[in-house]
Amino acid sequence: MPEAEILKNTVAVIDIGTIAIRMVIAEVGPKNEIRYLEHLQKPVRFGKDVFKTGRLSNTVMRQGVNILKGFRSVIDTYGIKKVQAIATSAVRAAQNRDNFIDQVYVRAGIDIEVLEGPEENRLELIAVEYALEGKIDLQKRNCLIVEVGSGSTEMIIMNQGEVGVTRTLPLGSVRLPEQALSGKADVALVQRVLKRSIREIAQHAAREVPMDQIDTFIALGGDMRFVSQQLLPETQERFTILEKKEFVNFVTRIGKMTPEEIASQYGVDYGQAESLYPSLLFYTNFLAETKAEQIIIPVLSIRDGLLLELAQLFSGYRRTDVSRQVLNSAYHLGAKYMFDKNHAVNVASLSVKLFDLLQQDHGMGPRERLLLEVSGILHDIGTYISPAGHHKHSFYLIDAAEIFGLRRTDKNIVANVARYHRRGSPRETHVPYMSLTKSDRAVVSKLAAILRVADALDTSHQQKVKTFTLERSEDAYVLWVSKEIGDISLERESLRSKGDMFADVFGVPIDLKQGMAPSV
Repeated sequence: MPEAEILKNTVAVIDIGTIAIRMVIAEVGPKNEIRYLEHLQKPVRFGKDVFKTGRLSNTVMRQGVNILKGFRSVIDTYGIKKVQAIATSAVRAAQNRDNFIDQVYVRAGIDIEVLEGPEENRLELIAVEYALEGKIDLQKRNCLIVEVGSGSTEMIIMNQGEVGVTRTLPLGSVRLPEQALSGKADVALVQRVLKRSIREIAQHAAREVPMDQIDTFIALGGDMRFVSQQLLPETQERFTILEKKEFVNFVTRIGKMTPEEIASQYGVDYGQAESLYPSLLFYTNFLAETKAEQIIIPVLSIRDGLLLELAQLFSGYRRTDVSRQVLNSAYHLGAKYMFDKNHAVNVASLSVKLFDLLQQDHGMGPRERLLLEVSGILHDIGTYISPAGHHKHSFYLIDAAEIFGLRRTDKNIVANVARYHRRGSPRETHVPYMSLTKSDRAVVSKLAAILRVADALDTSHQQKVKTFTLERSEDAYVLWVSKEIGDISLERESLRSKGDMFADVFGVPIDLKQGMAPSV
């Protein structure tokens, strides 16, 4: 392979965690091929500051910047142009995170992206599906996927291959409940506190997905990979399988050891040794809530998920399509709030059809199309609170929810689009709308205008209108529907009422008629 081509496909992924900064350098090629060149890891106690004071201290920021400057030197030695740097729970929770991110960019030339929980969930699922591909069919299983980090715990529940519940919990092996922190040396107390905390989490999740129906437990994270290395011989597979009893016995043994003994016997640094037992207790208690008798441990991490995305970006081979899981998550959220599913499905379908027909008018792409479809699914969930003003209720229910695969900026758009699917248009006095960037405000206006039209077409909630053709002219657009669907006076009147925003945004009014569109 020519040298220029090798350099083009050599990438670096940096993960800024709670107790360490890690970097992977790899060559990525066609068909998702990854060849690892170097793994680097440096301890730094971000979480010790943030979870006590809410801020990163000057000392720990300097340590982090110096580590990343060293990583920058390695990156430059390889001649790498593509660097993906992410930060998770500790930096995400820090009140002064922007100062740290700016210092890293200025002094190390590395641009950091702070990941929200749904983004972590997405990358974790990419890694899991890749690790198990061709070996374990998730479409036939009810799965709980858990990764216990130092500062947060990520949880994904999948039913027959579809994402249902996702949670990012502000608990981890370093970020323990206050009751456990106060008695950290008391192993029995830590066990009781964690068991109670996880039981509460499980009971809440069981309102949507019964935990006792979960037959497959998948555990991500460095601590579980450590356990796998201790209990199982080396394997060439991308995952290992531990028996439940064997795992519980190992955790019991670890619980009887001091951090110093763990560090000495297993050759790990003191920070990992200190947090190992609390981390494994999390996994043990989550496992106890399911009927799974085995633990599947992928050898991959969130960094591998990033590498897989980069490989797909370079090669264009089997680009991971998360849209299906995003929509599954949206439908699950709708069901939680007892939405009218038939209406939601039809409005979402009509919305994306109109979006596609208006492509030359709005200039948006696949991302905005997906956000419109999610908005169509969820636009009416506020009726769970009250039919009166339900558009506003929809806004804050979406804003407070976790939707798999959507960044905070994406969810802000969806919440605002749902907010404006009826009644007034955006105004300068509407703080959530004005808090968006200028470009995102334009997206919200265009998507909300389209959603209003689609909602008007199913104003009766009877799905009479399922398809249409679009007629364009300089001074008006007309949607033509079949005469066979019967009386559409209600839909026509609703469109006249709701079409004002469409006219404002796209510059022409829109009408609804029956029959065949005139040939152009």
